[in-house]
Amino acid sequence: MNFKNTYKNFIIINPLMRGGIVPEEVQKELYDEKWMNEGYNVCHNCLEGRSGLVTKPPVKEFLEEIAHFYGGDYAEHTFGCRGAQFAVMKTVSELVKEEKYCNVVIADPNSHYSTNIAAEMCDLKVTEPPHSGYPEYKVDAESFAAKIEEIKKDKGKLPALVVVTHADPYYGNIAPVNEVGKICEDYEVPYMVNAAYTAGVKPINMKEMRANFLTVSAHKSMASLAPLGFLVTTYEWKKSAFITSSQKPDWSGRVFGKKIPNIFGCSIGGIPLISSMLTFDYVKERVKNWDNELKKINDFVDFMEDLGSGEIMLLGETPHRHHLLHFETPLFWEMSQKHKKKGFFLADEMKKRGITGIQKGLTKHIKLSVYGLKDKEIEMVKDAFYEISKNK
Repeated sequence: MNFKNTYKNFIIINPLMRGGIVPEEVQKELYDEKWMNEGYNVCHNCLEGRSGLVTKPPVKEFLEEIAHFYGGDYAEHTFGCRGAQFAVMKTVSELVKEEKYCNVVIADPNSHYSTNIAAEMCDLKVTEPPHSGYPEYKVDAESFAAKIEEIKKDKGKLPALVVVTHADPYYGNIAPVNEVGKICEDYEVPYMVNAAYTAGVKPINMKEMRANFLTVSAHKSMASLAPLGFLVTTYEWKKSAFITSSQKPDWSGRVFGKKIPNIFGCSIGGIPLISSMLTFDYVKERVKNWDNELKKINDFVDFMEDLGSGEIMLLGETPHRHHLLHFETPLFWEMSQKHKKKGFFLADEMKKRGITGIQKGLTKHIKLSVYGLKDKEIEMVKDAFYEISKNK
């Protein structure tokens, strides 16, 4: 089989990818130090039977640093952020079995689909408070309090979990996580913040959020290779979230006492984990530059809306507080109707200019990000949109 990455030297503006761009020096180290030689490259000196306990390379120390960096007490690495979310759902589902809570999860209406799938896998029902609708789609903290009261009245018990997506994957809105955390603390309802699009991009402190659980995507927001995530939690929840295996098969009598069922026993021990360990210092530094990045992002929004003269508009909150940008673009939609490639023309025109990330086939709405791009690269993206817009 012979194929290659045809986008390797392109400017990437896909918002799913911008926070996961691996620094060139780390790419080189991954290759030069031969970390890509085998799948289990952290497991040569595994003595405990779980990758999170390995000390050579210092995985255990790394996880301790991850927990501290995000304001938590304990962390484990997982199979992507969805693996972390599953671990949380499984944890609270055990409380449902103990009849401490009802089997309902309140999730924000802009949550990633993986939140809902994780709940479904654990036989938990998802309910949502409303958002504000077009064009901002904002979530209000008090709507969560109202939903908790509604469930309490209907079920006679509190919900098992409240989930808020810190920055949602549709509009890039920053949710009122601190305010919702205070509400959950007052009601004594477990609280999870999904920070897949923010942890590693902007400063995060789960204690300020009053969160019991923080779920993180390393390949979306920590400059790492997929699939890798982290679940960060508190001392109070560590035991139940990361409880180790207790079963003993009747014939062999084998036990797996170091394995954590909620993270499928032992998590990733290969190149995604190594890449995250190598990029962590870089990530710790880049979050300090968030205010400067945010200014560039909002300057780009101004450019696009000026370019459209009323035919390009940002959806979501303004001024924007995240790098994911969702534009309503009737300008490009109208152009696509006259173009032989129809909705595929915009992505194709960007590709001709060495830029990738606009979803193929879409022109009514587009999502993109300029996070982490150099000034020169942002100017190239602007020039591309300008040139395309003038070719009506």
